[in-house]
Amino acid sequence: MLPVRVFSELQRIDQLVATLDLTVDEVDPIVQNVYANHVVLLASGYVENSTIQMLSEYGKNNGNHSVRRYIERTVSRNNSLNCEKIANILHHFDTSWWSQIEDVTPANSKTSVDSLKTLRDQIAHGKPNGTGYTTVKSYYEGGKRLVLDMCSVILA
Repeated sequence: MLPVRVFSELQRIDQLVATLDLTVDEVDPIVQNVYANHVVLLASGYVENSTIQMLSEYGKNNGNHSVRRYIERTVSRNNSLNCEKIANILHHFDTSWWSQIEDVTPANSKTSVDSLKTLRDQIAHGKPNGTGYTTVKSYYEGGKRLVLDMCSVILA
């Protein structure tokens, strides 16, 4: 089960995406790109925040004060996460977690998370990208899948 903060953020983003879906085909392509960029930022943030929240929950349930402090001071400072960075973070807790996650997560979900990170960095640095709303939305869906799979391993 997803931590409350992760589930709440998921609902908020899903609601926004559903609202954007209603108008995306009716707006100018420039506005569609704004929609896509906004979803990229929300989706990449969702993956990052979810990773931190799951580890915080794990630390709260299974760790001592040192583990909780490590999560607060080190893990929570990580941003712009792709799968490699997530794997490196998870290896600090349990070296088998990432391989368990990889076993249950489709390759396109992992590729989606990496694509969200790349696009997020491009947007943050003012670089144009031609990635459309529909593609970005599918990346978000892939990111959601990875988060669910991470949760099933980390908080099992």
